[in-house]
Amino acid sequence: MSPSSQTRADVVVVGGGVVGASIAHHLAAGSADVLLCEQGIAPGQGATSRSGGLLRLHHTAHCDTRLAARSLPVFQNWQDTVGGECGYRRTGFVMLVAEKYADSLRRNSAAVEESGGHSELIDPADLTELYPGLGLDGVGAVAYEPAGGYADPVAAAGTLLAAARRRGARVADGMCVRRLLTTGDRISGVETNLGQVSAPVVVLASGAWSGRDLAGAVGVTVEVAPRRIGLALAAVPGAGAGDSGAQLPTCIDDTTGTYFRPSGNDGLYFGVPSNPAVRLGTDVEPLTPDEVAAAKDAVATRVKAVGGAQLLGSKAGFDGYTPDRRPLIGPAGPDGLYLATGFSGGGFKTAPAVGELVAAEVLGGAGVAGRAEEPLLTPYRPGRFVAGRPVVGDFTYERM
Repeated sequence: MSPSSQTRADVVVVGGGVVGASIAHHLAAGSADVLLCEQGIAPGQGATSRSGGLLRLHHTAHCDTRLAARSLPVFQNWQDTVGGECGYRRTGFVMLVAEKYADSLRRNSAAVEESGGHSELIDPADLTELYPGLGLDGVGAVAYEPAGGYADPVAAAGTLLAAARRRGARVADGMCVRRLLTTGDRISGVETNLGQVSAPVVVLASGAWSGRDLAGAVGVTVEVAPRRIGLALAAVPGAGAGDSGAQLPTCIDDTTGTYFRPSGNDGLYFGVPSNPAVRLGTDVEPLTPDEVAAAKDAVATRVKAVGGAQLLGSKAGFDGYTPDRRPLIGPAGPDGLYLATGFSGGGFKTAPAVGELVAAEVLGGAGVAGRAEEPLLTPYRPGRFVAGRPVVGDFTYERM
C-alpha cells in the first residue's frame, strides 16, 4: 500500500522480521492502528530467514531465560495463539559444557525450572541412549530440555503478519523508511520512499541497520553494529527421525563453539561462525568453503556422520549485535521513539514475548511518556551502556 491512501497511524513499526511482526501483531490485537514498513519485497527475508530457529530456554543470563520461557508455549500452541503453522518440532535441546562448568550448568538449569520450564542434568553416557547419533567425547556436563527443538522463522514471521492483518494492521512491503520526522522534541512520523506517514510512535525493529541513518539522524546513539551470520545444511539421513522424534537433538556445544539442529528427517543445520575479516557492506558475502569446512569439522566432533556428509546449501546475512550481545528494548531519544533491535543472533526464540511486552508498554504509554514499565524488559533498556550496566551472564561458560 502507499501512504497516499492513508497517511496516519497510531504506531509505525519499522522492520518486518519476526520481532517486528510480533510487535505489529500484538499492537493490532490491542486495537492500535499499525503500519509496518518492510523495505524488502517480502517480510522476514533479513536476519529472520538466516536464523537457525533454535528453541531453548537455557541461557547464561537469566533475564533471557525468562523471555524464552514466556515464548515457548506460544510456539507449542501456535495454531491456537497466532494461527497457521510456525513449524515447531520437538527434538529436545541439550547444552554441552566442559566439566569445570558443571556448577554453572546446574545453576542455569535451575533458572529454567524457576521460569516455568523443564530442564534436567543428564549423565553424558545416558544422553547417548536418547540420541545414538551423538558423540560426547570431552563433554563433562549436560543439561536437557525435553520440550526444546526448533521452528521455521520465516513461517513464524509470515503467520504473525497474517494475524496482524486480520486485526487491521497494514503491512507495506517495499516501503523503505528514509527518515524519522520530529516536531520539537517528539516523534511525528516517518518519511518513506512512497511519501510521509504521520504517527506519534515509531518502533525501530530493523535489525542491523537500526542505528546508522534513522536513529542517528535524530541524535540517538544506538549501540548496534552489523555482523555477518551464517549456517549450512548437511545431508544426514535419520537426523530428525526415530522413535523419540529425533536421532539428534537441537544442541549448543560450548566445548567446540558450535550449534546444530535437525532439519526434517534427513538434514542437519549447523552454525558457521562469523569471520571478522569478511567485509560488511550493504550486500551479503556468501559463506566461503573454508568457513563452512571449519564449522563442519567442529560439528563432526559431536555428529560423526557430518564429516563425510554432502552439503545441501548455506545461508548468510546480517544481524545487529550490541556490545553485550543482548537487545535494546525501550524508549530512546525523542518522545515516541521506541527501540526493539540488536538481538545479536538470538531474537527468534524470544520474539513472542518481546512482541507482547513491547506492545503492552507502547499501548500503556511507555513509548510516549515513560509509563507502564514491563519488568521483564528492564535489563534491556537502550541507556544501559551509558549507565555502565550491560547485561552480563549470571553463570557463564567458556564461550557463552
